Amino acid sequence: MNAKSSPAGWSRLNVAMHWLIVVLIIVQYLESEFMVSLWDGTLEGKAVSSTTTILGWTHIVLGSAILVAASIRLLDRFFIHGRPSHSEGEPDWAMWLAKFTHALLYVVLILMPVVGLTAWFTGNDTLAGYHTVLWTPLLVLIGVHIAGALAQHFVFRSDALRRMVPMMKSPSSVESAE
Repeated sequence: MNAKSSPAGWSRLNVAMHWLIVVLIIVQYLESEFMVSLWDGTLEGKAVSSTTTILGWTHIVLGSAILVAASIRLLDRFFIHGRPSHSEGEPDWAMWLAKFTHALLYVVLILMPVVGLTAWFTGNDTLAGYHTVLWTPLLVLIGVHIAGALAQHFVFRSDALRRMVPMMKSPSSVESAE
């Protein structure tokens, strides 16, 4: 499908990548302290436990997976499948806020793993600090994103949330992958 046309819903690939990113971010949050311990131990030349090593490397792998999943979503959105049009009845300010929030989310979802990986492979503590600092803006953007999705559903009565949440799907809300 040409990205210039507006499909009825998000592709299955795009929905799957969205929820994969959600799960990966939650796991990253839960095990981030192990990465901090691995980072500190590596820089200081100290031995770390095997659990710390495994979960620290898991952080690196899952962060890389977030980078890949976000990139796949962008490719699908702009070059393969396209995006559904914004719902009628949604105020212009809400549409522009959604666009701005999504753009910033993608910037952080791509920048954070790139900076983290660069810090890891170069041993640059300053870059590691930037990587860590990006966590707060990511959480704020996620909060705005969730609030916007709920506002679209409950205030503006659009089908935007239904198009992204698998349990809420109506038959026409997801485009087939064919």
